[in-house]
Amino acid sequence: MERLRSFHDGDAALLEVVGLGPDAIPALRDLLFTREPSGLFQSRCRAVEALALLKGFSVLADFLRLRRDPSDPVERLGEDAVKSAAGRALARLREPWVYELLRALANERPLLGILAGVGSFLHDDSIPIFVAALGEDDLRLTAHGILLSFGKAAWSALIAAALDRGEDQHAESESHLRKRRSALVLLLDGGISRRSWSKLRDLMDDRDLQVALLACELCVEIGRPQDRTKLCRRLNDLRTSADWSARERIDKLSKAAECDQR
Repeated sequence: MERLRSFHDGDAALLEVVGLGPDAIPALRDLLFTREPSGLFQSRCRAVEALALLKGFSVLADFLRLRRDPSDPVERLGEDAVKSAAGRALARLREPWVYELLRALANERPLLGILAGVGSFLHDDSIPIFVAALGEDDLRLTAHGILLSFGKAAWSALIAAALDRGEDQHAESESHLRKRRSALVLLLDGGISRRSWSKLRDLMDDRDLQVALLACELCVEIGRPQDRTKLCRRLNDLRTSADWSARERIDKLSKAAECDQR
């Protein structure tokens, strides 16, 4: 156990501890539950991995149920890393109670490993958790990948997210905008059907340039032929106030839509 706590020998000691079998579980539990004010988390994450290898899933569950949130930001950072590792490891046990625990934790505070653990079950009732996570920088890529795995099951939630401009449409927060943009990117990546276009058509007129351009891109992909005139007119309007990078994108979309750019 002392070697497990070592920066130099910790990784090698992991296999030694696991080799002790179930007799090591009480000591691993003590290490996992010990608070670490310094924020260092490596030895406790090794304890998480050892417990998972020894099938000590009940210990991991007890740790996650603590809902321990230190007030000190340094200690909390380390605690979050250990919780994240524990959530990911616990998800290896494919039991309904594990999913329910991880989903409850993700609803409260979706740490990356907790989110990945919930996503590994691919239960449709967890889709709103991942859609909400699209607004967070540290969670977006993981949420994006999981939502893609859901396929068509996630379309209705993503359409609703793209259309939701929030309570104050004149002062939309940046995180809310990121969620809407990400939802549209997912709809593009996921190959949404043409039947859904009528719900998204008005987003071409959105206040946000990126949302409007993504909607225009969707129009090129799945829009109706009669929308082309509106699309070309909107792209021309957007070009007048766009920066150089957005103009490049607009020009590509105009070319794809065969707009008259004279």
